[in-house]
Amino acid sequence: MTARGMTEAEKYLFDVHGYLVIEGLLSPEEVRAANAAVDHRAGQINLRPCDLANGSRTLEGSQGRGDLGGMLTWEKPHCDVFREMIAHPNSGRFLEELLGPGFRLEGLSIITMDEGAEGFWFHEGGEPHDRSRGYHYRNGRMFCGMTNIAVQLTDVGAGDGGFACVPGSHRANFPCPDDIRLFQAHQDRFAQIPARAGDGILFVECLMHGALPWTAKSQRRTVILRYNSGVMAEGIMGTYTPPDFFDELTPQQQAVISAPHYRREDKGSALYK
Repeated sequence: MTARGMTEAEKYLFDVHGYLVIEGLLSPEEVRAANAAVDHRAGQINLRPCDLANGSRTLEGSQGRGDLGGMLTWEKPHCDVFREMIAHPNSGRFLEELLGPGFRLEGLSIITMDEGAEGFWFHEGGEPHDRSRGYHYRNGRMFCGMTNIAVQLTDVGAGDGGFACVPGSHRANFPCPDDIRLFQAHQDRFAQIPARAGDGILFVECLMHGALPWTAKSQRRTVILRYNSGVMAEGIMGTYTPPDFFDELTPQQQAVISAPHYRREDKGSALYK
């Protein structure tokens, strides 16, 4: 990492649009390792029924998307690149800016889409407000709830489909009408985000986002990493037990797989210094 925090341009664009593309988040070697790991587990990809278009004719497809999880528990060397990804030096400065020091991982999964796969109806948005997924600006800082990075393992070209959003909708003051959510009206206001293999699309969860049907002949492969501030959790109830592989992780990786912790962000962090 060459800089602490986000640049002024990155702050402006994220504040205005609700997302950024982190170019070259993964190295070519990391992309190859991740794809090799997915190839090794390809037989375990769960092909969903067509259940994500939510009845929208403009998002329907001939098949569902694929879901794959459990990467942190895979055998070596296939788990290694995903363990590196959860506390990657190329993403830490963005997450610390938006979530504060002590941010924590909420979830990790892989999405695949083959030609003809259905889209995903557009969900979230700034209104109604969700305490765990909101966005606001105060005293010169952005404060985000759940914030995600969609790391592309394959190229996504303009018009291929996949991740799309309504830029600026994280700041919306009115709920979105259903015909817009279903991509049946005002399609010109949506942005489908092209990206190269190794790029990461950073976005706040309350940005209204979804996916367009996949039209490319190549397979879409996207790693979804979900983070939240150190004091916030959606996926933990009651006591917290570290996973079996916890001792195999680096201190930086252990830090993001942690229980919620009161006011830890106020104490600073040496993880990315």
